[in-house]
Amino acid sequence: MLLIPGSILSHKISPAKETVAVQTEQVSAGIIPNNPFIEKDQNGEYLNFDILIKNTGTHTLYLATIEASVMDASVKPVFRQSINVNGQGAGIKAIGNTTLKPGETIDIFNPFFNYPPDVKITFLQYQFYFDYADSPKQKESNKKRLSTDFDLSIKKIITPKAYVAKNSYKLPLKGKLVVMDGRSYYPGQSVGPAGVAEQSVKGVALKSNRYAFDLGSADENGNLYKSDPFSRDDWYAFGKPVYAPSTGIVVDLQNTLPDNDFKGKALQYARVASDADPNHLGNYIIIDHGNGQFSMLQHLEQGSILVRMGQLVRTGEQIAKIGFSGDITFPHLHYRLMNNAKPLTAEGLPSYFDNYKRYSGRSFTDLKRGRIDSGDIIETDR
Repeated sequence: MLLIPGSILSHKISPAKETVAVQTEQVSAGIIPNNPFIEKDQNGEYLNFDILIKNTGTHTLYLATIEASVMDASVKPVFRQSINVNGQGAGIKAIGNTTLKPGETIDIFNPFFNYPPDVKITFLQYQFYFDYADSPKQKESNKKRLSTDFDLSIKKIITPKAYVAKNSYKLPLKGKLVVMDGRSYYPGQSVGPAGVAEQSVKGVALKSNRYAFDLGSADENGNLYKSDPFSRDDWYAFGKPVYAPSTGIVVDLQNTLPDNDFKGKALQYARVASDADPNHLGNYIIIDHGNGQFSMLQHLEQGSILVRMGQLVRTGEQIAKIGFSGDITFPHLHYRLMNNAKPLTAEGLPSYFDNYKRYSGRSFTDLKRGRIDSGDIIETDR
């Protein structure tokens, strides 16, 4: 039976049994990770996961509508939202490619990533509605169809779980910082082929970057560089000390790669042997904090690492300096928390930090513990 957008199933669903991909004759849907985390702060709840849609049939399919319903334990809707082809805005086009040829899989970053703080999420019901798009005539005809007119639909039940921080962390830099490319919907390191045929971008599985972000040192006005963005030394971050975010054991590091530079207004990547940095990570340190949590601090300055393999480092101890190494276009620190020490296979974990300030113009809020995201201007003296 096809489901009309906006309708809710009348029979009860057992969320615990719906952790595998939903299959139909022509299309399947799955998610990564299987049970995504629910993050919370004073502004809302956040869900960061990928949706994998595979065309298992013979028709070319166009994904016309995605609808998400928050359900309570009695299978009653709490909150519902959708994106589709109607209206003048980007709508479903904002998620990228929505056409699947037979046998193809697309990876969609969850477009409904933020919910109001008072919405209680027991489980989620996602529905996907498709139009056939086998010929130019069908594609043209689809432009005139309403969202309630479709050829195929599937449903996916998702059972997220509340994230519980297992360790305490402090920001790995001092002073005023700008957070870039964080957890939000648009940053490139959050959105990409995290699970399509185990693809990776430049050798780095994006799922380990799921909750990653970049930190740039800034002056009092939020500027990231003094006057010339094409001078490496003009960036406030370059050469700044990096500190251990939490106590742990150093389990991996790279310290010998040269830093990039600028030549005029062009980025001049450092020349390295093809096997010296095959995944374009640059210089880095990975620390095992216990409880299955590992920090990776990346793009460090050549020769600046002050620790060795197997060394115990303590929270706040200087371990390196920010550099310009690896796949990077300006000096900053890339930070990610992972569930193992292998960035190519690890799953990313949310990170929360203790005792910092979040600025809003001249005013600021002191936070005992909080999550940071793209656009935040923060400060800590550790």
